[in-house]
Amino acid sequence: MLLVHGLGGASTAWAPVTGDLGRDHRLLLVDLPGHGLSPALGPADGADAMAPAALGRRLLRLAVRLRGEDGRPVHLVGHSFGGWVALEAAARDDPSTPALASLTALTPAGLWRSARRRPPLLPTGQRLARWARHLPEGFVTGAVGRTLAFTATSAAPRALPVALARDALEAVASAPGYPAADAALAAGSFTRAADVRVPVVVVTGARDRVLPPEYLRRELAPPGARWERWERCGHVPAWDRPADVARLVRAHVAAHEPGRGDGGGDDGRAAPAGRT
Repeated sequence: MLLVHGLGGASTAWAPVTGDLGRDHRLLLVDLPGHGLSPALGPADGADAMAPAALGRRLLRLAVRLRGEDGRPVHLVGHSFGGWVALEAAARDDPSTPALASLTALTPAGLWRSARRRPPLLPTGQRLARWARHLPEGFVTGAVGRTLAFTATSAAPRALPVALARDALEAVASAPGYPAADAALAAGSFTRAADVRVPVVVVTGARDRVLPPEYLRRELAPPGARWERWERCGHVPAWDRPADVARLVRAHVAAHEPGRGDGGGDDGRAAPAGRT
């Protein structure tokens, strides 16, 4: 199972779900270029190296290598910008020798008619995170500080673990790849839905202030994709509803493991994922 974080994030953003999913799945958490521990791309990589299409090609090459290790295709889980990157990877997968088995897209970017330049409540996420570095740590990690910093991304910012909040702010503040990825978000949309052949489930959050559910267009998702809207959920389902994310991902993956035929057709429908 290959997990891809969002804009300005890092692999640490998946902490609330990795313990659950890792009990019975082999997980690989990536840091996108210029995020987390991954170095930024340079001029030699091309002007559009941080565009979702280019990152999708990189992600697919990684999936192909992983499939080559044991012959089993990979299950993708992508969040926000990482969800768009995962969609681009899936659109480029070779159906004759597929490297991918399924895709879970959590509040994915790119499914819009015209892109949002930035979240409505923030000048930019990185500016806010860097400004927060100058505040006393007790304030930033306190209930009020978490509410101010994460009100756009979480439905319950005060409930976020202090360590998770601290890691998330530092990841955004220190990501050299943030500006290029942020610009790529505003440069287009996902246009290759018809080329995606793996089973897809899309989750939107009813209280998502970064990508409100009405902003994402169901008709731009891959044909046949299952679309779920979760209440009590903001932009990061893995933070607000980690148990439900783990149940949904596990059910979607199990339904589409190689050798399961057509997967029974239900994906995660029977999973108690708290859908409305």
